[in-house]
Amino acid sequence: MSNKKIKIFLGGYINSTNAQNLNCLAIAKYIDKQKFDVKAIVLYSGNLSNINIPGVRLIKTNKPHKFFKYLSYFLGIFWCDIAYLPKGEIVGWNFFLLKLFNKKSISTVEGIFDEKNLESSLSVHGDYKSFVDHYSKFDKLYSITQYLKSYNFKHHGISSEEQVLYLGLDLIPFLSPEKQIISLNNIIYIGRLIERKGIFDVLDLAKKFKNIKFHIVGDGADKKELITKIEEEELDNIIFHGIIDHNSLANLLKTVDLHVLPSRSEGFPKVTLETAAAGVPSLVYSDYGANEWISHKHNGFVVETLQQMIETMQELIEKPELLQLNSKNAINLAKQFDWKIVIKQWEQEVFKLYNK
Repeated sequence: MSNKKIKIFLGGYINSTNAQNLNCLAIAKYIDKQKFDVKAIVLYSGNLSNINIPGVRLIKTNKPHKFFKYLSYFLGIFWCDIAYLPKGEIVGWNFFLLKLFNKKSISTVEGIFDEKNLESSLSVHGDYKSFVDHYSKFDKLYSITQYLKSYNFKHHGISSEEQVLYLGLDLIPFLSPEKQIISLNNIIYIGRLIERKGIFDVLDLAKKFKNIKFHIVGDGADKKELITKIEEEELDNIIFHGIIDHNSLANLLKTVDLHVLPSRSEGFPKVTLETAAAGVPSLVYSDYGANEWISHKHNGFVVETLQQMIETMQELIEKPELLQLNSKNAINLAKQFDWKIVIKQWEQEVFKLYNK
């Protein structure tokens, strides 16, 4: 391979909070600037300010967005050697540009296309055939977990590369190696307050364990119904925190002993790594393959049912040493997914495509 830097275009708005955008932001920060030239998009209305990463050039999308987004993707794809396009945005235009300029492309599949997620995807792509065809048009398509890769191939015939590209996390803001858990007193839920994320299972847990404080971080469409149920059940052990920034969350996690995520439909919930970095292990359902990275009763807890969640919590109350062991091991789990480590695999796959 020559010493020429590979020009990679990250097709996400790296100053706006969204899963794919934040993924592009992390890649922009951690990819080796000695080997890659990087361009990414910033949105005029982005909620993350002062995005200035050495070695990363920015394409600004101005008003009106519905026009300037076409120009932004044109500038990025025309310039690059390889385009990473994780967002399902103006896909027809982007594929036209890729073909016109003979550019290589990669993308990632970041969710399980079960009934709910498929409905959302069809609203973007129009019909089922267009949805499936979309994923076949990239030069390289990667899944972010093995389970997700297998599920989407089995149910929809979506074929991705043998190599899985895991997402990483910014370790330092959450890392809390001095964490000392004494016993199970505080539990946290982080996410959208909607039924699909299992938020009402949290209420059932709070009813069962009234001596434990349940901290709820986030907002969502079912918040009003949630508050009504809390008042009806007189659950004064639930504390709402709303939406908080990373610094506030990191400080809150210092006071928390266990993270509960009772969702049954996820891709690769990075929140389980963020809490792990803080020494807070996660209690989750197994439906989306969480045991691929969480080892039950070693660095977290993976169960099948709400009753098993209850039983696990009761065991942790009776055996605080088990909670302490998982807290310690959770930090080591998070360290394995530090973007500084994970990015190396991403770089290798880009090199392979570039040299193909």
